[in-house]
Amino acid sequence: MSDKNRANDFQEFFTVTEVAPPQNISSQIFERVRADLNPAPWRVFSKAALVHLFIGTFTLLFCPQFGVGVFQGMGLMGLFMKMGPTACMLGCGAVFLGSSALVASMLLRPEEIKVIRRNRFLQFGLLGTLSIGVFACLGKTMVITMLAAWFAGSVFGALGSLELGWWLRRSLMLKLLSKPAKALSPQ
Repeated sequence: MSDKNRANDFQEFFTVTEVAPPQNISSQIFERVRADLNPAPWRVFSKAALVHLFIGTFTLLFCPQFGVGVFQGMGLMGLFMKMGPTACMLGCGAVFLGSSALVASMLLRPEEIKVIRRNRFLQFGLLGTLSIGVFACLGKTMVITMLAAWFAGSVFGALGSLELGWWLRRSLMLKLLSKPAKALSPQ
């Protein structure tokens, strides 16, 4: 397309009379944008729970929880136990739920991360409670003091990991956006 044709097209664009879209289409678009920018907390929780299902299961490879592990041996639990049983439960809980929060902070959309951050104690408290329920259903015996330490470690580990992941993601995006467009375009 030549510069003359482009200039004519541009002039023609400005001379066309404005046509309002049908109200129902405008409403549908507005509702879709509103829903995308404000995801429902239960949907975000469902996505976070799905991430936790996979990542939590993966962490069992190297850090068994309440005796539930994929392989024989103590994994990270052996390292944490050197600091005492309470520190072990804090560390194991932090690794278990914190890993999921870190991965979720990288996978979920920014709007979904904001929903988690708004409801952080509810979302991570519920994920921790559900995890404890799964371990109980597997027949694992739990002592209330150790369970409380594990729960505290899981929630606070998830909070810290979510914030770390969010910070890393934003830093990376800001770095990418600050580069000149020429450097980002294919040659």
